[in-house]
Amino acid sequence: MMEGHTEFVYECSFSHDRRLLATASGDRTVRLWDVDSHQCTAELKEHTDLVNGCKFSPDDTLVASASRDKTVRLWDVKSQRCTATLTGHTHPVNSCAFSADGAILASASEDVHLWNMKTFLNVATLQGHTSNVSGCDISRDGILASASFDKTVRLWDMNTQQCITALNGHTDMCNKCCFTADGTLLASTTWGETVRLWDMRTRHSIATLKDSNGYTMQCSFSSDGSWIAAACCCDYVARVWDVKTLRCIATLQHASAGACSFSSNGMITTSGGGIVQLWQ
Repeated sequence: MMEGHTEFVYECSFSHDRRLLATASGDRTVRLWDVDSHQCTAELKEHTDLVNGCKFSPDDTLVASASRDKTVRLWDVKSQRCTATLTGHTHPVNSCAFSADGAILASASEDVHLWNMKTFLNVATLQGHTSNVSGCDISRDGILASASFDKTVRLWDMNTQQCITALNGHTDMCNKCCFTADGTLLASTTWGETVRLWDMRTRHSIATLKDSNGYTMQCSFSSDGSWIAAACCCDYVARVWDVKTLRCIATLQHASAGACSFSSNGMITTSGGGIVQLWQ
């Protein structure tokens, strides 16, 4: 158990080498944790409002953080300093995601901004959702998924910046979304249903996993795509499902579970009300 945040933890993210964990909190900070020692190695605190999301760059040299202060900040992992502040959103920023090559960062707010990571300039604004965009992820082949309170998930071509399709079927506001490492499956979470799985070849829903009291937040696939974890803050657990059988194989108890993430070697972290836990 790792303690230090003084408010709710909204997202957690392992580095790709699984040595570090980043956590984004309502206490306006991002913390970096050493996974082996369970010690906090850095407290990144220049945001002026709560931090909704955090992600490592593909080479693990940067952490991006998305905040209700309407900015995205980039932090150098080695120096633990903010190297850039991305401004342009006019509403709170809810989520962020790097492209597989690290060249582009997407940030989700009322719309989705794409940022060039060399110039730190906004190179595109993706509009189409009719409500708040609460989550985003980018597949390895350059498809961006955005989850919205308008109850849809949209897919965007990163090259053309055009919407490919809107995935319909949710009956509640969408919270977060994530791809498998190979990009063949997408998962999305909502306020009501637990997790919906989408086949990216057909772009149709193939399963809805219902096993909670609602308001499911961050979701994460294992590195081989065989398991998916999702945090549900209403019944204080993160659940792990077998993607093939669609059966719940583990229930991880965590007070006010709001975030969960798989590491590259199968470790799971859960977080919520200021406490971070690791599960093997």
